[in-house]
Amino acid sequence: MKRLIFLSLLIIFGLTACYNKEFNEPGKLEVDGRATERNIRVGYDKTWAAVQSILSRFPINRRDSDDVSSRAFVVTDWVQGKSDILYHGFDDNRVPYSIRYRLTVYVMGGSMGTKVQIKNIEQYRDDAITAGTDIDGSLYTWIRTESSTLKEARLLDEIEKLAMDPKFQP
Repeated sequence: MKRLIFLSLLIIFGLTACYNKEFNEPGKLEVDGRATERNIRVGYDKTWAAVQSILSRFPINRRDSDDVSSRAFVVTDWVQGKSDILYHGFDDNRVPYSIRYRLTVYVMGGSMGTKVQIKNIEQYRDDAITAGTDIDGSLYTWIRTESSTLKEARLLDEIEKLAMDPKFQP
């Protein structure tokens, strides 16, 4: 009798272990992409100052500017946050994925204003089994994903608003 129970349990566990589960994670919301570059009709110096002011709340990894050619860029360090489009769960029980992102902001002066371009590298952390990746020293790994472009658009709005403000002095 014990042998029959043991054999039954072994078969049940064996069948469930061989079952190929299709993981539906991460779930992804569809969003309309927004522009990640904008021409701001203000001079280079004022726009560059606005970019630095807005990005002062982020940890900065690298910053460089060339006032002669009116070009500059800022690269942030990795910033932890929640995803705009990736989630765990289904329907009303969606929980946003924890992500990290790194922003690179380019500022280029011109005769018709200043062009500001923001590039975002976004990654989510997942276990290798769910993600279907190789275990490389750790069960968890950072996986690159596409940006929703919402963060970039919000930052461009803030930069433009500050640069266009007559009270803002660089």
